[in-house]
Amino acid sequence: MAKAATPAAKKVAPKAPAKPAAAKAAPARKPVAKKATTKDHPIRDQLAATRDTIKSEATKKAAALKSDASTLANQASNRARGAATKGKDKAAEAVGSLAKMLEDSAGTVDSKFGKQYGDYARSAAATVAGLASTLDKKDLDELAASTKDMVKKNPAIAVGAATVIGFVLARMLKGGSSSD
Repeated sequence: MAKAATPAAKKVAPKAPAKPAAAKAAPARKPVAKKATTKDHPIRDQLAATRDTIKSEATKKAAALKSDASTLANQASNRARGAATKGKDKAAEAVGSLAKMLEDSAGTVDSKFGKQYGDYARSAAATVAGLASTLDKKDLDELAASTKDMVKKNPAIAVGAATVIGFVLARMLKGGSSSD
């Protein structure tokens, strides 16, 4: 016959303590992704290399464009300076001619209007000759600086001189263009 189960034989392993309810609801952990290697993403690596190449080429092109722009700016500046120097020389020559004409006409002014007015013409000729000499001796930077100082000190004279110069230039251009 079968033996009856004894209480000692019925020993059951002790149960593990129950987990709290919050622990049961905890989200499952995501598996940790392994680090990508070159073998894993060849297209991404190729795109990065292409991007780096494009950046490098763009930087080279930008440097070349800056260099070209600087060269062109220097050439334009040199040409403008050359043209301004030629203009200054022509202006000095024209002012010198005006001074000579005033000096030559001083005798005629003496005979027609009197010695006092002839002296005014000689004084004006000397002043104009001094201006011609100043224009001839000074370079463009010195002329610009002295003109700037004169305008600051005597703005009314500067406006008057600009008006007279504008009028003379307009008459010269009008006279030169009307060859009908």
